[in-house]
Amino acid sequence: MCITFSPLSLRVVAVVVAVMSSFSWFASADTRSEFEIGRNLFSNGQYERASEVFAALMAEPVDPRAPDSKKQREVLQAARPLFAATLVALGRGPEADHLVLEQLRDDPFYEPPAGQLPEPVMQRFVAVAAEHAEELERQRQVILRDRQEAVAREQREREAQRQAEQAKNTAATIVVTRRSRLVALLPFGVGQFQNGEVGRGIFFATSEVLAAAASFGTLIAAQHYAAVDCRFEDCDAARRGFETVRTVNWISVGLTTALVVAGVIEAEATLVAVDRTTQKRAALGWTFEPLVDVGPGFASFGLSSAF
Repeated sequence: MCITFSPLSLRVVAVVVAVMSSFSWFASADTRSEFEIGRNLFSNGQYERASEVFAALMAEPVDPRAPDSKKQREVLQAARPLFAATLVALGRGPEADHLVLEQLRDDPFYEPPAGQLPEPVMQRFVAVAAEHAEELERQRQVILRDRQEAVAREQREREAQRQAEQAKNTAATIVVTRRSRLVALLPFGVGQFQNGEVGRGIFFATSEVLAAAASFGTLIAAQHYAAVDCRFEDCDAARRGFETVRTVNWISVGLTTALVVAGVIEAEATLVAVDRTTQKRAALGWTFEPLVDVGPGFASFGLSSAF
């Protein structure tokens, strides 16, 4: 079943809501005005008229769903002791005691403001409170227990929220690491570093650099011996030196080539193209992650950090 509303019906609903809201506001203002009228009549000694105003005020029902129900209850709680004082002044003590008991049951912690009510009325509050002491004490204990439970519940909710936030901050996350086979072809331990094998990366990087340095050094030495002028220097010594450095050059070039090839083979053999690991994310602190970017004709390496 489908229900539709015409623009006219929607306007009617809006008007009704506005009228009800304004009526609630005026009702609250009316309650306050009646209270002020009754209080002024009581202050001027017009107890009969004051009792009529207070009786009408107390007879007004309070809708707990109304937005101003709290203010209305506050007005009634302020008017009830004055109504009781009015009844005492008129000699209607039992009715006044009934109002006093109603006030104490409504708020068992209530105490009449000192100096604002006549002494006979203050004495009636004391007498009624003493007569119903056990009942009022039980009600106080219930209220205190409810307040303690509310405080404990609020603390539990805050603790649960704190634990949820902490669990969220330290929750396990899946980290996906992607590695490139092009990067694994690079010499000087780059493939090992990409695979996370720092020790092997340092070994291949150091050994390849030393072997390459030996190759360049012996190449320069061989060129020096080859340029010796036999008219002025010992050609036999130069020839022996040339043969020696050439042999060392061949060895170092071969060693460099072997290390580079071995490093590439090892990096390619141990490469895991896509690696998924589960780790807990720390709540606070700096995190570092290596960055590798490979494209046509270039390769870049870096380190990223986040807080």
